[in-house]
Amino acid sequence: MAFLDATLWLDFQDLNATNEKRFAELGIVDLVKESTPFADYISPMAAEKLANSSSLRNVQIPVMVNQTPTVVTTPGFAFIPANLEQTAEYAFVAYDVFSGFRHYPAAYGNNIIQSDWARAEKMKNIAYQMGITIEGILSTVMESRKTQTLSYTTQVSQGNGTFTFNAGTSTLEVNKAAQKETMFYNLEMLMGANELPGQYAIVTSRGGMAVQKSEALKYGAGNQVNLQALPFLPMDKIHESGNITPGSNVFNGFFVRDGAIGLFENYPYDFQAGTSFAGKTWSVSDVEIPFTRMRANIYTNIEATEATALVSSGTDSNLKMTHFEEMAIWQRFYVVYRYNSDLATRANDIVKISGLTT
Repeated sequence: MAFLDATLWLDFQDLNATNEKRFAELGIVDLVKESTPFADYISPMAAEKLANSSSLRNVQIPVMVNQTPTVVTTPGFAFIPANLEQTAEYAFVAYDVFSGFRHYPAAYGNNIIQSDWARAEKMKNIAYQMGITIEGILSTVMESRKTQTLSYTTQVSQGNGTFTFNAGTSTLEVNKAAQKETMFYNLEMLMGANELPGQYAIVTSRGGMAVQKSEALKYGAGNQVNLQALPFLPMDKIHESGNITPGSNVFNGFFVRDGAIGLFENYPYDFQAGTSFAGKTWSVSDVEIPFTRMRANIYTNIEATEATALVSSGTDSNLKMTHFEEMAIWQRFYVVYRYNSDLATRANDIVKISGLTT
């Protein structure tokens, strides 16, 4: 038999495999996760219940509704106002994001791609896609909770550029001239004027904050200009997401106060209990899953399972009468937010924002 022929060139394959999947920051997830520790309206007891409640039960959060007390100018027993408070309760929706994969160990018996590498890369791809799905949910919630009113835009538009609240789209529009060094200062002043002061973060479409970042870094090395006095948001408070589209604007996004929105994971009973039976195991991941930034409910099945369905004419005989293992990844979580009795008339601390090109 001949050992040398032209087909040797066809059979060559690099031992170093690559993954075509592209990964980028999931800024909506990052913003919401970093906001969660400031959700002080969720007590430790309520947080514990959110973690283990079943889908048949709600965790009700009590709240005192906004009150306008009666105040008089005549003292006396006959003039003491009742000023009775009004209370309410509200609860949150649980969301499920689910995926998983099968792993056929025998498929790598005669495969240049290594079993461990393929499994790790597949897990990363799945986690990223789950993160994208979670971003879609979070974006929808922020859209529904965005403020529908915002006063004092005239007062913060007296410098370079204008800030206009578009009541039709419930969007704060920042014109091109206002997007440079004074933008974040004016935004914080605007929210303070609306009685919503605090630390804010912003998430925009990709490249949305290019001007702001370049201005912040321009004089940083020599400290020629005290840009902190403006003030710029810290870089860890500026996020980008490919799940927000800029459209024809410089950017679209959300300006969000810390604690205005948060994520609380939920773990069904068997996953909490760590049930194991007949090669099947229910557990909770020890660490946060990449991209989703939450611990996940993990189901694994390593029981030998018939995989003959993979075998067809010419298929590697390693797969004949072999088995596969499978894993399910289940992110179950609540999206929490501050109570607002009337979004139409009371400003809220989630602001939809757009940067205009003119």
